[in-house]
Amino acid sequence: MFPFLKIMVRNLIQGPATDPYPFAPAHTPAKFRGCAVHDPEKCILCGICRHVCAPGAIQLRPSEDGSGMQFALWHNSCVFCGMCAHYCPTGALKMSTNWKLAHLGEERFDNAIANFIPFGQCAECGKRIQPRPRAITDRLGADNPDRFLLCPECKRTSVARLATEERRSHTQETV
Repeated sequence: MFPFLKIMVRNLIQGPATDPYPFAPAHTPAKFRGCAVHDPEKCILCGICRHVCAPGAIQLRPSEDGSGMQFALWHNSCVFCGMCAHYCPTGALKMSTNWKLAHLGEERFDNAIANFIPFGQCAECGKRIQPRPRAITDRLGADNPDRFLLCPECKRTSVARLATEERRSHTQETV
């Protein structure tokens, strides 16, 4: 009849089993997925994140003047699955450990990430192209990073030019 007294005394000695949050910091596990963080310096506007986002929390819209794209990630719609960060080819999206997203109902439209990503420019003709972050072009082509700063048409002509130059030099060497 008195086993509950034994349990009660043990619990009084050990103290509470819950975290004291919000009066003390809460423990966040190492692999916890909180809200996503976007780095516009690494974004190439490929749209993979928008494509794999099941709830549609990621939106890409062209700017009014056509100089770039507006990236928006709505935390109210996000389910923190991490698919956007997993499939991001440049690492522009990462999952943080921030889980403190409580807000008032009036602030529901303020709970978003909004970044502007400008288009790049072709190094030869000046056309607008998909952004090419310098850190990525340096990593991909250390010998000639400017070749990644060309539009598709200029890239075709530069490849054709290089091929004809190689053919000419090869035929001169054999003669």
